[in-house]
Amino acid sequence: MPFAVVTCCPGSPGLTQREEASRVAPASPYGEYILILVQRESAISSMSAPPSIPSALVVPIIEGYVEAIRPAFPFIMILTVFAAMLVPLLIMLFALSTPETRRGPIFILNTLAICLGILLGVMGSHLWLSSILSPFAVVSIPEDLTFTILDIWLGWFAEGVLLIRITAAFPRSQLLAVLVFPIAIKVGRVVVNVIFSIHWIKITLRGGLANQFTIIKTQPVWFEVAFILELVDNGYISALFLWRLVDKGHLFKSKAIGRVDSTKSSSTSRLKSLFWIASTNFVFPLIFGVAQVITIFMGEALLSASLQMANIYVEIIATVFATIWSSTASFEAATSHSVTTTSYNGNHPTIVRMDHRVTIDSSDNAANVRFQRDGKPNQWDDYGVAV
Repeated sequence: MPFAVVTCCPGSPGLTQREEASRVAPASPYGEYILILVQRESAISSMSAPPSIPSALVVPIIEGYVEAIRPAFPFIMILTVFAAMLVPLLIMLFALSTPETRRGPIFILNTLAICLGILLGVMGSHLWLSSILSPFAVVSIPEDLTFTILDIWLGWFAEGVLLIRITAAFPRSQLLAVLVFPIAIKVGRVVVNVIFSIHWIKITLRGGLANQFTIIKTQPVWFEVAFILELVDNGYISALFLWRLVDKGHLFKSKAIGRVDSTKSSSTSRLKSLFWIASTNFVFPLIFGVAQVITIFMGEALLSASLQMANIYVEIIATVFATIWSSTASFEAATSHSVTTTSYNGNHPTIVRMDHRVTIDSSDNAANVRFQRDGKPNQWDDYGVAV
């Protein structure tokens, strides 16, 4: 066939395929058809090739993508670092607890807060990384809604521990007057959080992009109200606890305020534990709360959202750290406690004092316990006791 010559032969040098077809077409009875086929092939090949992006648009496209994923990096850092910090705290909490205290409300709330905090970090990091690596992929709606609910309500576990410690600092006759204001504030916060949770869920179900950064920019009023109520709530409880600590710190019940063990300690050790509980449980989250309110009114949406996320973990870590600190203080006091007993053998009393400061020999798991006999201050008998 004539058009086979055109398509198979190289033709004249320096001529394009279309020019070669135009040269051969008049000599062939199918010349017009050959020219049409070549033109169609050229059009198809040009359509299959990817369109080239003008160089003037490349830089704006890259800058727009970078600007879109920029808010993800602070949240990924916060979620990853704080979630990793919760793992050793969970191990320490179980290591320093007893079967009795593990049934207490403070231990249960601390454990739930840590586990849910780790879950929040894993889910949040996965969502943010997925939005960077696969920007056009569909986000999992159940995962996003679960992350939203945890983000809004996780801090309440730590606040529940604070309320329990407040109830331990005041007698029952004063609890109603003391707790009326914080309970009223918390009811208002619950109403605000429920309304906002429903609004956030509706945005997510409609397929909209909902995260802390974009929500703060589009719904600043809710965050302003929520942050102010949270600041007033935590500020009131902090002032109440610190005032009670200064006024009658020696009357606090060590077990009720959150010690992991129930061993009685000296007044100095107890006040030291209470000081650290006050510093970590109340002061540090309060500082973050003040920063949240300032940044939200300054219009710093990204910074305010980052502080809000970090404050959730600060509350959890501060609450657990205070419990662990008080437990170690109780252990040190227990190991240095001494008891003196007197027994009578005929007409001669025998004074026996047992020093509980024990030394553990790691080689054979034995403890050396010293006894003072016959009232002689400088004579001690050492006994090896298996532990």
